Amino acid sequence: MKTSKWIIAVLLFVVSGYTLACGDGEYPIISTTLEDGTKIGLFISQEQVEKTKKWNPENGEPPLSVYAAYKAAIAYARKKYTRYDDVKLREVSISRYGCSLVSDRWYYVFDFTPIIDGNTVFIKGAWVAVLMDGTVIGARKY
Repeated sequence: MKTSKWIIAVLLFVVSGYTLACGDGEYPIISTTLEDGTKIGLFISQEQVEKTKKWNPENGEPPLSVYAAYKAAIAYARKKYTRYDDVKLREVSISRYGCSLVSDRWYYVFDFTPIIDGNTVFIKGAWVAVLMDGTVIGARKY
C-alpha cells in the first residue's frame, strides 16, 4: 500500500511539473547563446497557442498563409532592427507546438539577416514566431 501511494505521488509530481513546463512558456522553442554569454530565446506559451485554430497538414493549407505570416514577421523585424538598412528572410519553417496537452497547433519561425550598406550581416537570434492567428512573437533575452 505504501508503494502504490508513493508511485501515485511521484506520478502526480511529474505530471504537474510537466504541465507547468508545458503551459507557461518558460522554456524556449529555440535558443542561442551570444558571444558575451547572453541567452536569446523564442518563447510561446500554451495560453498563446491555444488561442489559435487547430490545424494539421493533412487537412490542407494552414489557417494563416505563408505570405500573410511573412508580412507580419518582416514588419516586426524592420521595426526591431532599425539600426540596419533593412532585413531579409534567411529561412522559414513551420512547426508543431511541442506540448502533448495541446493538439494540432502549429506556428511559423522566420529567421532574418540584417542588411547594412548592401551587405548581409549574420546575427544570432534574429527569429520571429508567427502563430496561426497572426500573433507575432519576437526573441528575447533570458
